[in-house]
Amino acid sequence: MERINRYLSREWQKFATIMALNMSMRDRFVFFSVNTRKLLKEWQYRLSFPVLEDMKQRERFLFKYEGPDSIFPKMVVTSDSVIGGKSEALLAPSRNNKLLFYGQLNTTQPKDGETLYSGYCAMKSKQRYRSFNRKYHLDLTPFNYIEVRLRGDGRAYMVNISTENYYDYTWDDLYSFFLYTKGGPYWQTVKIPFSKFFLSSRGKIQDRQAAISLDKVNSVGLTLADKVNGPFYLEVDYIKVGIDVFHDEESAYEEKSRVVVSTESL
Repeated sequence: MERINRYLSREWQKFATIMALNMSMRDRFVFFSVNTRKLLKEWQYRLSFPVLEDMKQRERFLFKYEGPDSIFPKMVVTSDSVIGGKSEALLAPSRNNKLLFYGQLNTTQPKDGETLYSGYCAMKSKQRYRSFNRKYHLDLTPFNYIEVRLRGDGRAYMVNISTENYYDYTWDDLYSFFLYTKGGPYWQTVKIPFSKFFLSSRGKIQDRQAAISLDKVNSVGLTLADKVNGPFYLEVDYIKVGIDVFHDEESAYEEKSRVVVSTESL
């Protein structure tokens, strides 16, 4: 109960902060009326029992390229340029009317005296929000694998899944798995069970592995960080999730127990 109260308090603080901004009475009225309508639509959707529809689904498309307007507003591209690096990443329609993730990877270390490693480019879905600026989480609990149809350049990428975490030391947690592209003119379809994703934080694989919280997924994306300087390109047709009734593995990794050393007897 205490944790729930803290969560509600944090959500109320967000709302109070928004209302405390330098907004006129008219802007506040518009903000409140628009978000109230969104809240009513959310409750209307919940009362329609969407869980029953999810149970009938065998698969769900997270992203499917059907033109620039179908995916560009939902994606964000980042690179090490935000920390002083020299990598570049862009999104554009390909000649085959698919999503093209391309750019230049550069592992040159920034001269800031702090950064030890550099060289990454990434694309991921934007964080979505519900009414009153509350975070919206994807619920992927009915599914047990993710599938990507792509055509690459022979380089090694990673599929990333970010989930909502409560404590600040877990805010950089990321679940990932390697995605090896073949290169050449042929498309490939890669199917990865969620049980294969490993937990990392700030680029370091964690000793204590844990299963993905599929009910609180914030974003899904792709990353290139293979330490090879040069151009890259990756065409993506779709990213979807599905269920394989013959796959019942919960985690592919052994969770190491934490060793607790007591000093009372010393």
